[in-house]
Amino acid sequence: MTSEVRTPLGKPGVPLTRAQKFLAGVGGLFFAGLAGLGGYGSFASVRDVAEPWFGDQAWIVPAGVDLGILALVSVALLLEWLAMPMPALRWMAMAFTGATVWLNVSAAHGDATGMVMHASMPVLFVTFIEAVRHAIRRRAGIAAGTVREGIPATRWLLAPLSTFRLWRRMVLWQITSYPQALVAEQRRRHALALLDAHYGRKWKSRAPADITWMLRDGVMLDQALARVTELTAPEPPALEPEPPKQAPPKKAPRRQPARRQVPQQRVPRSVATDNEARALAIIDAEPDITGAELGRRLDISARQGQRLLSRLARPAPSSSAGRAS
Repeated sequence: MTSEVRTPLGKPGVPLTRAQKFLAGVGGLFFAGLAGLGGYGSFASVRDVAEPWFGDQAWIVPAGVDLGILALVSVALLLEWLAMPMPALRWMAMAFTGATVWLNVSAAHGDATGMVMHASMPVLFVTFIEAVRHAIRRRAGIAAGTVREGIPATRWLLAPLSTFRLWRRMVLWQITSYPQALVAEQRRRHALALLDAHYGRKWKSRAPADITWMLRDGVMLDQALARVTELTAPEPPALEPEPPKQAPPKKAPRRQPARRQVPQQRVPRSVATDNEARALAIIDAEPDITGAELGRRLDISARQGQRLLSRLARPAPSSSAGRAS
């Protein structure tokens, strides 16, 4: 979880708006005017103070000091912008500014009003430089992820001990985002509650040592919470063995309904004799006739025609064969 902090110069990585650029330009013009007026007013005072030692070359002292201050301040601001601050440059610039203030105050010869007037413009110059340096450092630090957000004062008042522990973890483990630190603290307390519910009050002696260390120092919380969730998860209930599946009962063969036999209609003998006579006549005329054709001509079924053909076409047993039997 990441969070972005808004600063007077805008969000990191986002260019300044038109209004912000306008205000920065106005501030730069005022600073240039302040630096010019302060240099002009300081030049004569410092030259007069340095004249007993430098003579005609006394103008070199105020010019060199002012140019040195501007050079040191410019390089210090540039290094702050590049996230490569060099405190020695800032300290040297402050030292030269203090020397300028002292020389200007010495020119007042002990008069309080003159001392305040001589020191006012150098102090304003230093204050403006420090404001610009703070803004640049803040913007560069947020972009690089090295500026730590502050904890609200209300939290310090409501929970001073827990807030101190939270601030300590932010400092020790380089947590720069205050919302990110709050989320980490909530996850840590959730893991502590799970361990307390699972092991009881003596969870520190019963839980694994690595988990206790991670939760105590507030490090590797993702891994710690995953381990705690795995340890405190309820065991699944034992599954009862399933009874063996029985084969489905075989279905009794379905009984086919008995076919109803249709009684054959008996043909009257007179009709049968007439048909036989007609059939004999047809067979004599056409010896190769089929039973179906014979039944069609006699207006009977093909089966009856075949039977009639078989019976009439069978040769009659001879009398000699009857005697022999």
